[in-house]
Amino acid sequence: MTGVISRLCLLVLCAAASPAFTWSTGSGSSGLPVRPRPPVTEQLRVVGAVVYEQRCAACHGKTGNGRGWAANGLPVAPRDFTAGVYKLRSTPTGSIPTDADLFATISRGMHGTPMMAWRGLSEDQRWAVVERLKTFSVRFAQETPGPIVEVPAEPPMDDALVAEGARVWGRARCGACHGAGDGNGPGVALLRKDPGRRVRVRDLTRGEFLRGTSARDIFLTLRTGMDGTPMGSYADALSNRETWALAAYVRTLLRAP
Repeated sequence: MTGVISRLCLLVLCAAASPAFTWSTGSGSSGLPVRPRPPVTEQLRVVGAVVYEQRCAACHGKTGNGRGWAANGLPVAPRDFTAGVYKLRSTPTGSIPTDADLFATISRGMHGTPMMAWRGLSEDQRWAVVERLKTFSVRFAQETPGPIVEVPAEPPMDDALVAEGARVWGRARCGACHGAGDGNGPGVALLRKDPGRRVRVRDLTRGEFLRGTSARDIFLTLRTGMDGTPMGSYADALSNRETWALAAYVRTLLRAP
């Protein structure tokens, strides 16, 4: 009952905080800014602290540790920003994200999770929140993001590419976790025995991809992996062609709009 109340309170909080908010669809807006980025000033940092307190702390906690008052009522654990480990990046596995990556995630949300798209905030406010997030982990002070992962020109998504992708799916043993795409592969039972984290294998048929469902989105996820999860990077295992093929095949698994 407590969990239900927490979720209801969170929904009310979000709606009251931003009447124009929209839940992420996993596709559409790239999340890229339209206006020039504001300079990082003390005033911007203050704005970031205030906006974070009002819009983010309920789930992610005042100190960014992912233990806000609403966290226990959520089906997906909020990100612990103090670890400096992020799933959605344009940088190689193990690297911190770029500021643009953080801005895009704030703007687009994370489909299939309670992390909404905060496009109701102004771009300056979103940049301010980026600066606030970076204060929670020493990694941003000690490290620089890795090189941006290149996404080459997309080939035609034809039947031949999909067929090749089906073969890559088998060779890469994607079904060990994702099964027939429904997230019920034989390896799921082992992952759920890990007491240290809540592991949820993505049901690809539902179309709730954290980054998005375009072939480019899937290509980038396969190249970067999702740090902090069992989903690793295939940058060294698959060629560009094979990665595009796998992305094309994964898109055929979608059964829900």
